Amino acid sequence: MLTQNLPDFWESLYNNKKDYWNSGKPTPALLEFFEHPSCPKTGNVLIPGAGVGLDAEAWANKGHNVLAVDFCPTSVDALDKISRSNKNFRSLDLDLFSLSPKDPKKGGETFDIIYDYGTFTAIHPGRRDEFFEVCYKMMKDDALLILLLYPLSNASTMQGPPHATSAGELMARLDGIFEIVERIPVKNSLPGREGKEEFWLLKKTL
Repeated sequence: MLTQNLPDFWESLYNNKKDYWNSGKPTPALLEFFEHPSCPKTGNVLIPGAGVGLDAEAWANKGHNVLAVDFCPTSVDALDKISRSNKNFRSLDLDLFSLSPKDPKKGGETFDIIYDYGTFTAIHPGRRDEFFEVCYKMMKDDALLILLLYPLSNASTMQGPPHATSAGELMARLDGIFEIVERIPVKNSLPGREGKEEFWLLKKTL
């Protein structure tokens, strides 16, 4: 049985037209966030689990230098296509858990910004601490981790993906590793996601 730890799991969803997370356009909440005072105006951005790159391309179009990472063939092809036409955009065919700031083939640097919408809740819940560890090592000391969390609720994490998360779970996992700089409610959610999304802006606890 395929699990979401494997690229074939996601490729099967794409092939069977079950890529329910793909709205065909950049996330409305992200476009709203670009106008928020807390949104960084400059900086290199890492996007792990970038999918077909719609949000990643939106960051690049705002003038940020973007590295978009995914390991599913459909995603890899889409990201590569964007990279050929957008000078601010690079892509990497890689399991995000293999990212390394010391290996040029696995990222090779640290970043000013890491952005995620959906990957944290798409991975197996048992790997959530590992996800934060990867983000931590790929961030500069003054970097910002921007999580657009969905679904943020008290529902069971056993359902999904996406697997629900809660404020309580996040605070427990983040304690001593990241500090919460700001929580920003989402006003412009995709249909069906209203009231279940929120931006969390995090910095390293040094």
